[in-house]
Amino acid sequence: MAFKISERKIGWHKDFDSSHFLTLPYESKCLRLHGHTYNVDVEIWGELNENGMIFDFNHLSNLVKLLDHRILVSEDWVAERREGRLTIEKNGKRIELPESEAVVLDKPNVTAEYIAEWFAGRIAEKAGGNVRKIRVKIWEDPRSYAEVTLER
Repeated sequence: MAFKISERKIGWHKDFDSSHFLTLPYESKCLRLHGHTYNVDVEIWGELNENGMIFDFNHLSNLVKLLDHRILVSEDWVAERREGRLTIEKNGKRIELPESEAVVLDKPNVTAEYIAEWFAGRIAEKAGGNVRKIRVKIWEDPRSYAEVTLER
């Protein structure tokens, strides 16, 4: 009996270091600025494009380079952008830093769930019509992850 290809999928894994804090309606250590060595797992299903790929791994590497060794903040917390500098105001904090040291997420908070959504959304922006499904899992530590799946 001959085999045939029933589906194609790529997988990719990488770690990155970032800091963040959360805004929550209750007391938590996560309200304080802290960091993680995150791990991201990506799976992408689809057909081969004209280059013989489902998706270029280099696009994924570039996304991690954007996040690595940066502070992740919500766009809702940006009080001011001026002359290449950001002022972040939230949880009684006022942080001013070079814009190059931050990644401003278009999300209301900087949870693992929202980081996974942000990452998947950036993949979707680069995905060709051959991509059918994208899954992103963000590990905040060896025990805890958030996962999101996008499908056409």
